[in-house]
Amino acid sequence: MNLLLIIILIPTVTLQWITKDSTKKHGALSKRIESLSKLTEKIINNYFGGCVLVVLYDETYLNEKIDTIKKLFDAQPRVSYVQKKINLTRKDNNYVVADKCYNYLIFLNDVYDIGKVIGKETINKILIITESTPWTVKDYLRSHPSRFYTNLLIITHSMSRRTEAGSYLLYTHHLYTDGSGASEPVLLTSWIKDHPTDININYYPEKLNQGFKGHRLIVSVAHKPPYTIRKNIINRDIIDWDGIDIRLIKLLSKILNFTAEFRDPIASDRLLLFKQIINILNYNKLIKSFSNSPIYASLTDVKNENSIIATGGIYKTINITNNYDTSLDYMEDCAAFISKSSTALPKYQAVLGPFDPSVWIFVSVIYLLAIIILTINTSYKFIELILKPNILLHMFWYVFSTFTNCFVIKNPLLNNGIAKNATSFLIGFYWVFTIIITSCYTGSIMAFITVPTFPAPIDTAEKLLNEKYTIGTLNHDGWESWFNYTNMTDPIGVRLLESINYVSNINDGIKNTSKAFFWPYAFLGSKLTLEYIAQDKFPPNSKTMRSSMHISKNCFINFGVTFVLQKNSIYTESINKIIIRARQSGLTQKIIKDIEWDIQRTAEGRRLPISDSWKTRKLPTEDRKLQLDDTQGMFLILICGILIGCLSITIELICYFVKKKKFNKIQVEDLTFELTTSENYLDHLKGTRSDERPYTC
Repeated sequence: MNLLLIIILIPTVTLQWITKDSTKKHGALSKRIESLSKLTEKIINNYFGGCVLVVLYDETYLNEKIDTIKKLFDAQPRVSYVQKKINLTRKDNNYVVADKCYNYLIFLNDVYDIGKVIGKETINKILIITESTPWTVKDYLRSHPSRFYTNLLIITHSMSRRTEAGSYLLYTHHLYTDGSGASEPVLLTSWIKDHPTDININYYPEKLNQGFKGHRLIVSVAHKPPYTIRKNIINRDIIDWDGIDIRLIKLLSKILNFTAEFRDPIASDRLLLFKQIINILNYNKLIKSFSNSPIYASLTDVKNENSIIATGGIYKTINITNNYDTSLDYMEDCAAFISKSSTALPKYQAVLGPFDPSVWIFVSVIYLLAIIILTINTSYKFIELILKPNILLHMFWYVFSTFTNCFVIKNPLLNNGIAKNATSFLIGFYWVFTIIITSCYTGSIMAFITVPTFPAPIDTAEKLLNEKYTIGTLNHDGWESWFNYTNMTDPIGVRLLESINYVSNINDGIKNTSKAFFWPYAFLGSKLTLEYIAQDKFPPNSKTMRSSMHISKNCFINFGVTFVLQKNSIYTESINKIIIRARQSGLTQKIIKDIEWDIQRTAEGRRLPISDSWKTRKLPTEDRKLQLDDTQGMFLILICGILIGCLSITIELICYFVKKKKFNKIQVEDLTFELTTSENYLDHLKGTRSDERPYTC
């Protein structure tokens, strides 16, 4: 009987216990969901405002906690979010939202799976709700992958039995706690039911306030003066670097507390070895397919994670920003043209200097028109001038001989009318007009002979196009694509760069420019680099303060110079903050001036002037007497006149002899014709006489 009673009571008690335990678990789960809902609502409202919330969850968490996720969303109807389920078995799970303001809310069963869900994230905030234990969370925050997520907050449930249901622990990490780059987990606070244990805690504290604790950053440097200058080369292992970029990075290292190690790109050494092997195998065509750009090699080092920063006057372009992280522009550069400077006009050309070409044309036209007006008469009318243009030649020589008294010509033109007094009119008009022109001319000829005259320099693309310049640029570093005429819409740029010439380095381009003789040549490159090379190899003349090479003042395209880092690098934001302060305080300009003073030298080894006003200062002019060399232009004009006169006489003599020969030929033909006619006539007479003999029987 007792046994039967026990058998009956056991299922009943078990059922009641199971029901009670289920009710207890359900109540605890409800408390956890309610507490978690309030916690997430507080974080979203206080830290995620104004941006879209990206909600991600793995399949395991969705299957086990789908009710939790639904209740969390139902409790926050005003939040705009985008949700996606992640399959952790796939390799392309990284969720990317480009150029948007967004934050992450991620539900993970295992906190170590975050690397399978999103890539590196150093700007936007991340909130992870995980089922991992606090010990697992701490281990993850100590690991190297946790450094890829700067603004990270992890929520996990408390495992302590002394805490009631709905208790959570909030963890983040301290980055770069020592020189090795280690990170340490930090318990921010605990959340119990509907309130934190520390009310004034910041759930997303600012990181890296104390810098990087002396952590070593490898900087891949491309040699490009004056940005980066390789100097004092002893061997491949000991190289001293200097330049604008180098000094700015050293300034950043002092403020951010890291150690910068500068070195040549590893990719360039490998490429050099590969080219040597190809050259030995005599595959020269294959060498041309590889870029010899040090900038490309330094970017390759960053991409392959062989270095942290790439530098060397790298321009901030779309191609760079799409594949790398870039700092803020710390200075500006531009694409400019370098060409031969316009030299002073020769002294023989200075004779024409006082008058503009239009004045010379106008004076010549006036003189020629006056010839027609003063020599016209009743025998030579305008209609006859049109029908017989050779009359103008007679008029010209008559006026020329009368005015210059060079020689006397018998005037066949003066028959009657006003032209009978043409000589007096001619001399009076010509002398008055000539005296006015001569006084204006002699008032300016001294200045044009004694002071050098320089044509206007070429500073615009329009002038280069009008002067029919051949343009050259680099075949790497992006110059071959930036200035490809097929990618341009400006009509002047298209016409100018349609037949562009590519060179392998800047020195070759400047060499082509300096040695251009028959066809003008201009090289398109970095203005700052061109100025650095020009002041070293082509110093200005001490008398004229002009260099043999001219760099255009106008920029063809402007560029911002930047540092390149790995995509979503943890160092980018810290570097940007310092660059902003450096630009606002003028430190970047000071570094540029320091480089000019400390490193850059003229060809004579002298330092560059501190101020740029010396380039635009006026040259002192000295009063001096005219020398024989100054009058060479006048003799040149005299010789030209004599040559023109000789040419005219030669042409007239040729025409005279041709006409005479033609006339003699016609006379001979006429005489021959007359003789032939006479002989025929005589023969005819003889025949007639023989026929008229008397008839006899």
